[in-house]
Amino acid sequence: MGKQDLLESLNSCTRCRLHREAAQAVPGEGDENAEVMLVGEGPGKTEDEKGRPFVGQGGKKLDELLESQSIPREETYITNIVKHRPPENRSPRRDEIEACFPFLRGEIEQVNPAMIVPLGNTATREFLDTNEGITSLRGETYSWENGIKLLPTYHPSYLLRNLSGDGMSPEEEALHDFTRIRKKLA
Repeated sequence: MGKQDLLESLNSCTRCRLHREAAQAVPGEGDENAEVMLVGEGPGKTEDEKGRPFVGQGGKKLDELLESQSIPREETYITNIVKHRPPENRSPRRDEIEACFPFLRGEIEQVNPAMIVPLGNTATREFLDTNEGITSLRGETYSWENGIKLLPTYHPSYLLRNLSGDGMSPEEEALHDFTRIRKKLA
């Protein structure tokens, strides 16, 4: 499925209940030849209004993390597991993820990244098919389909809410993860 077909299909999608309350579908964006694809959970309020991924407060934090490692946002591809905003910013449900996964799969096939960075629990659990949380899974590199590497890290919105912890803060851990991303790209 080509990009235009994918967008048309996404814009008319009614596969799950999420389209009912969302303003619009939010497709991924960025370099279609990117080596790194960042995958979040789902669009938030600002993303739903603007039709672009990671443009709200979490997106600003993501931009800071990328900039800290001199990784230009425009050289990555940024998307979400689900393409319509879940009500009240709740986590997407299993049936919603399953309904939307063909769109994500289409984006992955088009971009063919060397590395996918799942952001947060929902994306990480989906890619690794696990119930373990991000705190125990982040910081490691995993193999996925077709030789694609996975490097899970915290969702940027989590970093805005959790500023400290025992030992390194979540933000310091995320910065460490983004350093590893930059090194893998070098």
